[in-house]
Amino acid sequence: MRDRLILGFVVVTLGLVLAAGAVRSVTLDGMQREREGEHIFREATTLAAVIEAREQQGEEIDASFLNDYVSADTQLAYAPDGGDVVEVGGPDFEADGGVSSTITLDEGDLTVRQSASRIGGILSEDPWSVIVLFLLIGVVSALSGLVISRSLSAPFQRLAIAAGALGRGRFDLDLPETRVPEARAISEALRSSAVALRDRLEREQAFSMHASHVLRTPLTVLRLQLEELALDAQLSEESRAAAVRGMAAVDKVNEVAGELVTLSRQGLIGGEQIPLRDLATDSAQHWSDELAVLGRGVTAAVEGDLELTFTPGPIEQILDLLLRHVVRRGAGDARLVLEGDARGHLRIIISSARQAIAREETLVEEARSVVEALGGRLESDVSDGAGIDLSLLLPRR
Repeated sequence: MRDRLILGFVVVTLGLVLAAGAVRSVTLDGMQREREGEHIFREATTLAAVIEAREQQGEEIDASFLNDYVSADTQLAYAPDGGDVVEVGGPDFEADGGVSSTITLDEGDLTVRQSASRIGGILSEDPWSVIVLFLLIGVVSALSGLVISRSLSAPFQRLAIAAGALGRGRFDLDLPETRVPEARAISEALRSSAVALRDRLEREQAFSMHASHVLRTPLTVLRLQLEELALDAQLSEESRAAAVRGMAAVDKVNEVAGELVTLSRQGLIGGEQIPLRDLATDSAQHWSDELAVLGRGVTAAVEGDLELTFTPGPIEQILDLLLRHVVRRGAGDARLVLEGDARGHLRIIISSARQAIAREETLVEEARSVVEALGGRLESDVSDGAGIDLSLLLPRR
């Protein structure tokens, strides 16, 4: 987008300059022709007075006489009444549509013609200066286009990044504050989409918890009753076998209910999945860059199944919130441990060496709400002066 804006700005600027130059060239050409015409008229008037004085003295008007008054790029033509035309021209004269002036005398007509090559346009007078001017205008317009294109494209680039973050499952979008109406409209649409997505995710989580309770509790009660029935010594073998089969059926239904609840949690945010190894590397690099500014470091470790894949957006959002919490409250190096367990869950442990300032739980509570909306849980152990210890468990998606 930026390159196209710069190219368009340069093309439009040079086009306007060319159009203005063409109009100015035509105007100057007319003005120069008018000026040269006045100059030729004065020359013709002066020479006409000389010719009349010579004729009054009875002297002949011939080519040798006129040669004394002709310049390199002009032509003189004297047409006496009833006589032959006397015509002389300079070595550089070209009959190519220049300007001329005719004076009527008592005994003839005098015509003075100026070669058109004398009337040069803007380009023909000094072409190199015009070329340099156009190059300078092109450079200035390109620099101006670069500045303008950056200011115009910057909000859209941030919107593209925010849209990508929303696609990865992040809700805390970094949206630009701009006066461009189109960018504002896109920004509002992304903001409302993020809010709607988070609200729906929380509703889906509440629904899955309720469904899990409503489905599994009666099944658990039914299985306990069947198990108690199967342990009854007075029960016949056929009835005991039927009770065991019933328990197996209840276990199968309970497993299906668990799968349905899990699918309801995973259906809203799928997004781009990345391996745990890459997720840990990106997170550790981000933490390292942020803490390096404060003169602090970070150590990271990856444990468990490194090939498990996770949706990065929600995890990035949670880690950013907890990172700001550690930066505000902690002092010294931080430690980050990411562990993928056999069930596909992600456990993250964050700790800092010691506490630096008073308690501040706002960011932790915000992170907790995101974790719970994703079906996980966050535990924080922060004792005054003892340091920061955060542990969270997230589902795979």
